[in-house]
Amino acid sequence: MRFQKKEPLKKHTSLRIGGPADVLCTPKSAADIIAALDYARQNKLKIAIIGAGSNLLVPETGFKGLVIKLGKGLNWLKLEKNSVRVGAGVMLPDLVVKAAKAGFSGLEFLAGIPGSVGGAVVMNAGAWGESLADHLIEVKALDRSGREKTFKGEELKAEYRSSYFQGRNWIIIEALLKLKTGNKKVIKHRILEHLTRRKSKQPLGTPNCGSVFRNPKNDFAGRLIEAAGCKGMRVGDAQVSTKHANFIVNLGEAKAEDVMKLMKKVRAAVRQRFKIRLEPEIKFMVKSST
Repeated sequence: MRFQKKEPLKKHTSLRIGGPADVLCTPKSAADIIAALDYARQNKLKIAIIGAGSNLLVPETGFKGLVIKLGKGLNWLKLEKNSVRVGAGVMLPDLVVKAAKAGFSGLEFLAGIPGSVGGAVVMNAGAWGESLADHLIEVKALDRSGREKTFKGEELKAEYRSSYFQGRNWIIIEALLKLKTGNKKVIKHRILEHLTRRKSKQPLGTPNCGSVFRNPKNDFAGRLIEAAGCKGMRVGDAQVSTKHANFIVNLGEAKAEDVMKLMKKVRAAVRQRFKIRLEPEIKFMVKSST
């Protein structure tokens, strides 16, 4: 495992925004993660854990410490009887495709979501009325001392875009997900339907971080933002997507400050129009002022 110094984090986020990490590493195993934690302790470095960086905003100042990226090194998958055991670094589209090719159904709703399994567990990723928590049998994680613990799915008490792991120092290393056997043609058709819906409604060709705000109860953030007149609103090169109002896109040289200012304007407009306070779904590597 290599420790990279002054690695630009914009190379590791889907918004293509972010300054350098003092140090970045991509572990290939749980043992590598433990070694990275030891490295941080020995060098008195703060730690940040990232996955695919698909819902992450990083400032231009970067991160003063060690960033542990759960990516290609933890990219493994083992299909079992009506379940799949998968490493935290596996990308969700790959998981969906491999399960489908083996004739397993249940995860089609994840098609097209650009995150990793680890981040999806933490965020309880979902779409079309389903979420990952509905399929979790167990999750294995390490604490910051390197001790491993297995959590049963029912222990995690996941809610909409929220899980037990948010705000805690656990590092997801693998998950066991329940599947069911199905017709390969039907599964493939369902996946293509989801991908087509995403392509028609979301700005997939421009750097973005997915949904910026959580949906309020019984409503949709995108609907509220569009109705408040914010579609196309811009600060610097950060713009509220003209295709889906709950997406902010990077038109080229957007900075984290631009995104945060734009979010603040959007929230103010929605609050003034509807008396609803939008809550961010995007995660910040620094404290947000929005």
